[in-house]
Amino acid sequence: MSITIPPQELWWLTRFFSGKNQLSWQSIESGQVATADLDRVIPWIKLINSPVIDRPLVLPLYGSNGPIAWYGMAIDDQMFCQLIDEINSFIGPSYSDFSGESWELSDTSEPELVLKERFGNRVIRFSSEKSNNYQKIDQSLSLYRDLLSRRPTIPDRTQRPFGKIRRDFDLALLAGNAKHAQEFLDELIDSGRVDAEQRKYLEVRFLAGLGRKEELARSQPLISSIQDLNLPRQTLVDVVDSLYEAYIRPIETNLNVDEIIAGFKQNISRSFGSLFKDRKGIRHATVLRAFLLFELVKDEPNVKRCDSILTAYPESAEGRNLIDRWVGLLQEKANDKPTVIEITPLESARQAIADEDYVTASQLCFELLPQYWAYSTLLRCAAELNSIDVNRKVFEVLDAIPEDVLARFSSKDHSRFESLRLAIAQSSNSSEIDSDWIGWAQEVANGVTLTSAIAVLDENVTKWSIDDYSNDNDRCNKLAQLIGNAIGEQEEIYRQAFPYLVEFFIERQSQSSRAFTPIYLNLIKSLGWSGALSPDELEIASSLVHALFATGPDLPVYQESIEDLCEIISANNSPIHLDWALNASELLVLYPAQDGGKLRLQFFSKVLSIVSSFPHRVTATQRDVLEFLAKDYGCFNILESLPPPSDNEIDSHKHAIATEFTGLIGIYTLTEGAGQRAKLILQKYFPGVRVETNNDGVATDRLVSLAKNADVFVFAWKSSKHQAYYCVKDSRKERGIIMPSGKGTASIVKSALDGIAFR
Repeated sequence: MSITIPPQELWWLTRFFSGKNQLSWQSIESGQVATADLDRVIPWIKLINSPVIDRPLVLPLYGSNGPIAWYGMAIDDQMFCQLIDEINSFIGPSYSDFSGESWELSDTSEPELVLKERFGNRVIRFSSEKSNNYQKIDQSLSLYRDLLSRRPTIPDRTQRPFGKIRRDFDLALLAGNAKHAQEFLDELIDSGRVDAEQRKYLEVRFLAGLGRKEELARSQPLISSIQDLNLPRQTLVDVVDSLYEAYIRPIETNLNVDEIIAGFKQNISRSFGSLFKDRKGIRHATVLRAFLLFELVKDEPNVKRCDSILTAYPESAEGRNLIDRWVGLLQEKANDKPTVIEITPLESARQAIADEDYVTASQLCFELLPQYWAYSTLLRCAAELNSIDVNRKVFEVLDAIPEDVLARFSSKDHSRFESLRLAIAQSSNSSEIDSDWIGWAQEVANGVTLTSAIAVLDENVTKWSIDDYSNDNDRCNKLAQLIGNAIGEQEEIYRQAFPYLVEFFIERQSQSSRAFTPIYLNLIKSLGWSGALSPDELEIASSLVHALFATGPDLPVYQESIEDLCEIISANNSPIHLDWALNASELLVLYPAQDGGKLRLQFFSKVLSIVSSFPHRVTATQRDVLEFLAKDYGCFNILESLPPPSDNEIDSHKHAIATEFTGLIGIYTLTEGAGQRAKLILQKYFPGVRVETNNDGVATDRLVSLAKNADVFVFAWKSSKHQAYYCVKDSRKERGIIMPSGKGTASIVKSALDGIAFR
């Protein structure tokens, strides 16, 4: 059979043409059946030629003497209604027994079971009791099929707003949901508002946001195609950070700095040197270290740029000891030269402007006053930073500017001066002087528009340092207060800014900071007030709770966070969210109960209400996870009070684990309890299987051995360390890693079963 079928559709086609269907897939593929039979089937299969089925399908069920029935199917309700109307028109009761209703599919017939798995209840079945009508049905279906093949795809005239799609894309990345992220990426591209360059930037964000940094770093064609462009700051962060993590992180603690520099030169600067033209004011720690190494690689390092990088690097930031040691090497090299040129503040300020590091430039310019260049540059810094703090400091200086200097101002200088004067007047009612997130939040409180507020974040959030907040309780409390007091349009701005806040305060941190506690709490509360949430928002809620509990909150904060979590599950009381609810229940028992356990038991009771309300929707795996959790919560007999699983559910579960799998399953997770529960459940399903768990924070011989030998390897990446990921990736080679979106037992077991089924 010389047609191409999308891989995601092949699985159900092969199973439909098996079992009770006496026309097998093997015979269709090989062409070893009658020509009439091929003509009856192949044209329908050829309609499945795109990633998404966009037309109704009709396929025959064969007996020993030919077709005995036909099944019609559709992937959505609109297409299914179309199918019913058109089958009624082309065939109807004249030639068949079709009643115009969906068919109740059997779980004991392989062809019908697989249709149920793929299309749900959007399936019809029809046949004819009169043998002479079969030829007429064949002819009518042939006409119908020809019509479908010529029918153009109906354009989607209800396209979602671009900003909404982009927000969903960012949320999917934060939740680690690769499937959703890919769908939203495709939707962004299909919108027609993404050009070739922007598509590449989105592909970079997709890989970096899902933690696939090594894959991005080794995508040389992708990086090479964009490195000479004027990259957005976020894209530059994603690419440089990924290159650093893949090639330098494993060797950055090497005491022999020359080996680090040699590795940087060979793997990064030689091929991607043009990425390091401008730093654009970015203050990510790994990006700063990469830019410093790029200078050290040179025969004649730009000492002014190195000094600017050192000034921008926070004292408390991760890797500060490394950058001090590397700068020391630079100084040693300079001391070996007969003449050492002293770097003046003016040269350092000019270099900071060249790097678009306006924070450092403004600090240096205050030292250079009363030079004209310093006044002019301060105006530029104020315009670029748009910070209340900087604005007021610059205005105080310019308000007392000498007349001879003012006379030298250009028209652009005067325009910036007037804009600064207006900004100061507008912020005169604000008593707080600050910058970064707080400056932005105060602008929101002053009435900035949604579009302007998000545009500021797009432009500036990569310039802000997480370390400015991680050790400043007052600053974090102030930001949390501004978020918590938002109402009306301000509240909507914070909802749209939610992905930026989560990325900054969760994803940028290697570990939770106690100073962030009020921010975590307000972000959880904002989800609790939002009503129905997407699956990705629910996963982010779990990440926020995990980060909050890791700080060791006091009793009032603990109580408030679980009350908000109860609000979330009450608003999302649906069987589709049961896996998340089970994972969240597991998360709560991992940490001490500050109130003795009453509130978390209240949350668990809401989980049980979902199970009680929809017992027919609960899978056997979910019941097994629930059994373990019931012991954790002291509800030992809780399963006895629940309705037993239906026969259909039991049969479906037996089918899912019917394989004779006896290999080795490897599970990597830092949530040790979830790994152990998953191990026990998988051993229950597959008595001959070996399951090994690992929670090593770095690359160890034990982890490498498990990664090499496991037939199926589940890597709970949302609770992992990057050092462990890279060693697993290298060890697995082409065999792949299964990466569940959640950290809990339910997510791990489901991913492992999917991996076994794929094998």
